Amino acid sequence: MKLKEIADIFSGIYAKDIPNGEVACLQVKDLLVPSPETVSSRTERTKKTDGYLLKRGDVLFAGKGTTYLCKLFEWDFPAVPSTTLYSMRLKSDLVTPEYLCWYLNHPSIVATVKASQVGSATPLVRKPTLESLEIIVPSREKQRLVVELAALQKHESEILNAIAEKRMQLINQILINGLK
Repeated sequence: MKLKEIADIFSGIYAKDIPNGEVACLQVKDLLVPSPETVSSRTERTKKTDGYLLKRGDVLFAGKGTTYLCKLFEWDFPAVPSTTLYSMRLKSDLVTPEYLCWYLNHPSIVATVKASQVGSATPLVRKPTLESLEIIVPSREKQRLVVELAALQKHESEILNAIAEKRMQLINQILINGLK
């Protein structure tokens, strides 16, 4: 299925930065931290921003730049996507937001998107490019299993990285102790 058949895709909003504003204006960099509401710029709530407010389960996609990222909006604070992001809201329960996010982050899809970007200084993914992406839609059970396996794979990677760091610290300590 094409992505446009699965989800409505919206461009982000340009919102003036208001330091004490009640609405977070999310950028790509904000999605790389565990608590984006603590680092994002803020803006005031208006009729304009109300039309862009994100809901839990919306999928955010980096549309500008070289950070190829898709992230699920799973927080409970008022936020809007900046112009560097597309937001996607699923049209039905045929696809889970978690699966769609995993799928759009898959290396083969990232390569497809990267190949279709335009511009050189700040590459841009055009909305029609996203809309025409082919999405493989397995059963909901297979989607759940894929997402679960991907989470386990990520956790394994984090554990292996922590082990490598501890191993390096231990070897460095052994080496320094051997010099004494």
